[in-house]
Amino acid sequence: MRDTGARPRIGIRNALLTLAMLALAAAPAVAQPDLGSSMRQKLDRAQGLFEAVVLARFPAARRYAGDLLRISEQSTWTPLATPSYLRYAGEFQEAARSLGQAAAARDIDEVATAYMTLTSTCVQCHRLLRESRQAEHDRAPGRLAPGVRSPRPPGSLVASGQ
Repeated sequence: MRDTGARPRIGIRNALLTLAMLALAAAPAVAQPDLGSSMRQKLDRAQGLFEAVVLARFPAARRYAGDLLRISEQSTWTPLATPSYLRYAGEFQEAARSLGQAAAARDIDEVATAYMTLTSTCVQCHRLLRESRQAEHDRAPGRLAPGVRSPRPPGSLVASGQ
């Protein structure tokens, strides 16, 4: 029986598919800002905002508030998908909007009030995230419930008296 050449075509097709899959796997993923870089950007803008508010530099305050709002709205991450986190995120965005509007109106009292609200949402949200991480850590396999003591002293491999 003669070889029809079908096998080499299947082999070539498989080789091409394999190469295509490898090329796709090796291609760099679309860069998404990670949580750390987004939070670093927010911190940098918040520090600039503090100076602008204290010194009543309204154009700078408006710019920093707009930057914070954009970073918050463009973030593709949600570290905690709970009603509390979503409420804080919404309050943060609303405070940034209010601050920008107050800065445009050159109203230092409203700028200061919006700044305090914005800062408070940061503190409350970070507290929520810390508490959530601690609760997750406490639920980790092999961890004792809070308040329960190990029958062995820490670091010992054998219970005392043996």
